[in-house]
Amino acid sequence: MADHTRLASSGSGGQKRTCGSILRAVMKKEIKDLKSLDLYRACLAEFIGTTILVLFAIGAGLHHQGTEQNSSVHISLMVGFYVAVIITAFALVSGAHVNPVITIGFAVQRKISLVRFFFYVLTQSLAGVAGTAILIILTPKSMHGNFGLIKPGLGITDEQALLCELIISFLLMFATAAMLDNRRTDVQSVPLMVGLTVSVNIFFAWNISGGCMNPARNFGPAIITGDFDKQWIYWVGPLIGGAVGALLYEKVFSVNACETGIAGICRCDEYDSVATEEKEESKRKVKGSKLSLENISTM
Repeated sequence: MADHTRLASSGSGGQKRTCGSILRAVMKKEIKDLKSLDLYRACLAEFIGTTILVLFAIGAGLHHQGTEQNSSVHISLMVGFYVAVIITAFALVSGAHVNPVITIGFAVQRKISLVRFFFYVLTQSLAGVAGTAILIILTPKSMHGNFGLIKPGLGITDEQALLCELIISFLLMFATAAMLDNRRTDVQSVPLMVGLTVSVNIFFAWNISGGCMNPARNFGPAIITGDFDKQWIYWVGPLIGGAVGALLYEKVFSVNACETGIAGICRCDEYDSVATEEKEESKRKVKGSKLSLENISTM
């Protein structure tokens, strides 16, 4: 009886040590990312990219009172093309998320640390305010209105708008994850495909929820105008949609998932932050190994 008790106690202790070691390893990586210069460089890229996104997206819709507003086609194409451009510019610096929906998708896939997730979302939110504030300087009061604050369309309930935002944010993150699957060889231009996804979503949701799919985009106007009435819709819906889209693609539809079957659903990979020194060193080692093999094969 005493032997069984000792064995049970030893097994429990071993389990605790395992959980403790996992937690310590995770915390070590989080702290390491927090101390890295790369994180703050990436946050600066996110701030610049999101500020200009909000500036352009809202600015494209501003108009003088009594004049006709630009069409949804104008705004949809402008935002989609801008997203393609900014991804091309900042992809290797921060990943060019410029949207908390993309950031939460990367976080649930463990492609970024939790620290980086928090800093990105905070930076994107502040950038939303900055982008809106710049419009105060650039435009006369007669064009300000509500600064493009997005709300549910005419006759649309909060629940309908919430579901619409969830759906389009799901598609945005699902498509982004699909385009970034490093096992695929058929994707020609990730920035263009992601930009087109944004435009398609705006075309669809323009008269329903407004086609926001970016909480930071709507946060800036809410802060400037002081109107937070429907803000929860444009945070809850997009963040849930983005998280579900990322997990569904990774666990069910990715190339790895198709090869590993149901076993891949329970797999949890370590996070892979953008442009870290470890990644660059790993790339150099892999490249060196390939060159060595090529040299051996030609001897």
